[in-house]
Amino acid sequence: MQYSHDSRVYIERINEYDVGLIADMLRRSLGDISAMRDRRVVIKPNLVMKKSPSEAATTEPAVLEAVLRVLNENGISPVIAESPGGIYSAQRLENIYRGCGIREVADRYDCTLNFDVSSVKIGKFDIIKPIADAEVIFDLCRLKGHSMTKMSAAVKNMFGSVPGIVKFELHASHPRYDDFASMICDLCDLLMRGRRIIAVTDAVVAMEGEGPTGGDPRKIGFMSVSDSPFPAESVPPYIIGYEKDEVPMMRIASERGYVPADHNDIETVGIPAEEFYTPDFKKPRAAMANVKVLKFFSGGAIGGFFSAKPIITDKCRACGECAASCPQHTITIDKKRRRAVIGRDNCIRCFCCQELCPFKAIAVSRNPIISLIKSIK
Repeated sequence: MQYSHDSRVYIERINEYDVGLIADMLRRSLGDISAMRDRRVVIKPNLVMKKSPSEAATTEPAVLEAVLRVLNENGISPVIAESPGGIYSAQRLENIYRGCGIREVADRYDCTLNFDVSSVKIGKFDIIKPIADAEVIFDLCRLKGHSMTKMSAAVKNMFGSVPGIVKFELHASHPRYDDFASMICDLCDLLMRGRRIIAVTDAVVAMEGEGPTGGDPRKIGFMSVSDSPFPAESVPPYIIGYEKDEVPMMRIASERGYVPADHNDIETVGIPAEEFYTPDFKKPRAAMANVKVLKFFSGGAIGGFFSAKPIITDKCRACGECAASCPQHTITIDKKRRRAVIGRDNCIRCFCCQELCPFKAIAVSRNPIISLIKSIK
């Protein structure tokens, strides 16, 4: 079968964030990139929120530095552009660039950071202007578990091309998980038309558990490079122990003919993916419950009753970030109790609140009957 996206993935063992080692890996995998000198090149990191690099929620600065080193030696001057969750403003971008260690690396290489918060309509999507104008995009993602989509890597990272709160509108208009996954595939496929997207996947240290921001660092020890985000995201589900077609975005991508349905049909160059198999990788509780159980009950009110839910814990500081990020506007702040409150009637379980909480104050509550249901063979 002829797939609509290049299905090759270059994989190397990288056990530490050594800029020189990563740069060497990029030179081997990218080959001659001198032709990019005359093209508009954008680096799209994963900066979902202001987090220390040690928390494994955002792009590791050493990976960015390695990319900049290789681009600079080829006379290529990129722009770094991202739209994190929440309000898309120049001040918020500056805070996140600094807090995530990106500003320091960019300054060292005299690289331009984007502060243009305008957007362009492409098809049905609003896209931040530097991404819309790009001819080449370096998609710097980190492998993470994800409470809504089960896993986040190169395809999911392109959701950051949508400006700030517009993401919340897309969550609200795609409350069913398969619909949301289909929309992400639509977006990534659209961005690839007329653009080269080079996916650099960091699994030197991944995030397991309640990702994309509330999980724990987990060393796996590899990086990969691919000329399409789709094959780049097809290999990690196998590595971290998901069953075939269990990750919605990858199932939908294979159904559309973007990539093979089986990771064994992905052409890998370098180290075989099997060497990094990590079956005890901790999966997100919400994703594990919601996708399996809602499928079992065919969704609806019964499925909603059994699905995992976000809950506010005692770590809450009533900062209001969750209320501002809720696409359904169902979260309020109880000023007397100094605590956020989730209105259950309109909650779509998108876990935007958990993703953007700066204090990890939102946990996942699983219905106790789920364990019994999951044991049914």
